[in-house]
Amino acid sequence: MKINYNYNNVEARKLKESVFLSYFSKECLSKVVVNVLPGQRMISGGTSEPTCWMNLWSIGVFDAERNPGYATKLYPFITESLGIASDKIVLLFHDIAATQRAQPPA
Repeated sequence: MKINYNYNNVEARKLKESVFLSYFSKECLSKVVVNVLPGQRMISGGTSEPTCWMNLWSIGVFDAERNPGYATKLYPFITESLGIASDKIVLLFHDIAATQRAQPPA
């Protein structure tokens, strides 16, 4: 399961959830949780220009070797989709253990 929290200061009316879902493959959509929090009061680099702070959690997907590859794809995606300059985007990758995720009893 991948969990994605996207905090940004772009107006909510300018965002469409489908933009974020389009990043993930169809096979992976059943395992993805996306939480978009637009309209946040955010300052980055001393200005309130459009900015984004994205937290991504996944089991066994993130590490020092693979994270740059994900970032290389995410930066242009966010810039094109939300109009946020790459120097105003912060990506945080969190590798979590399978034991950290609870599921309802079968």
